[in-house]
Amino acid sequence: MTKTNINKDQIKFENLYKSFFSDIKNTSFLISSDSVVIQSDSKSNSDPASVELSFKDDNYLIYFWDGYSLAEKTTVQSYENALVVFKKFAKKLAKNLRRY
Repeated sequence: MTKTNINKDQIKFENLYKSFFSDIKNTSFLISSDSVVIQSDSKSNSDPASVELSFKDDNYLIYFWDGYSLAEKTTVQSYENALVVFKKFAKKLAKNLRRY
């Protein structure tokens, strides 16, 4: 069985959020024992842009949502690979939010 390390790496995720989103207003960071979510806090959009890493059924699921349609979904078994994909999607989300 794969061990989830999301909660153990809370500081790593907080630092990633601060480095990519510190200059972007109206964003939030949520972390629990089996998921991490960074999202835009938009009152005009009921389904805001976000990136999410979650652990389900011995797999890590990484979702990138651009605010209009599900842009990308990745499933990996390795926690290290999940971190790489999550960071890539977080950077992409920050870039998109800066544009709009």
